[in-house]
Amino acid sequence: MCFAKGVPYDQASLRSIMHKRVDDFCDKMGNEPEEAQMEAALDETEEELSEDISEFIEDHIQQNLPESLKESSPLLQEARQEVRRRIQRPSGSACLEVLNLEESIWARALRRFQGILQSIQQRCWDVLTWLWEKVGAFLEAVWSAVKAVCGMLMDMYSSVGQLFGNLIQGRHHSIRPGFPSPGLTCLSGTGMLC
Repeated sequence: MCFAKGVPYDQASLRSIMHKRVDDFCDKMGNEPEEAQMEAALDETEEELSEDISEFIEDHIQQNLPESLKESSPLLQEARQEVRRRIQRPSGSACLEVLNLEESIWARALRRFQGILQSIQQRCWDVLTWLWEKVGAFLEAVWSAVKAVCGMLMDMYSSVGQLFGNLIQGRHHSIRPGFPSPGLTCLSGTGMLC
């Protein structure tokens, strides 16, 4: 990881680190790189970029998360681990390429580098899609539960209204504690005597 502990991590610092990774790649390549050397350096750079991005996301979450959620949510920890796993998944794009012998090694390096960046970007979009689905399912479950409670509260509101309405009307009758008065109805399903 290139981030120094205790330093705020923002997009500018991530951008700077990504540019440094490109510079490091070019330094490793030297003047006349070999194909195998380039592939190894590209694979290493992709790993480093994926790690840098994962660290940035992790740090960004940590900085922007309310204190109450930072330590108490196993679901959040599981989601963070899954985000990291999905972003750090290797692309394997080198295996799919057809080697063009007329293309210079630097042109291939550029094409591969752009492919790596597109692959990481696609993984980030995939993470967003996955998160949206998870959040959607979670919110739907919460919505359904709250809706059910609201329905029960409305039923209870109506039942309590009927009960107290009957009690108000029944004040003219003598009511003995623990015994139902004639004409009074009980709360349905509660087993309570009116």
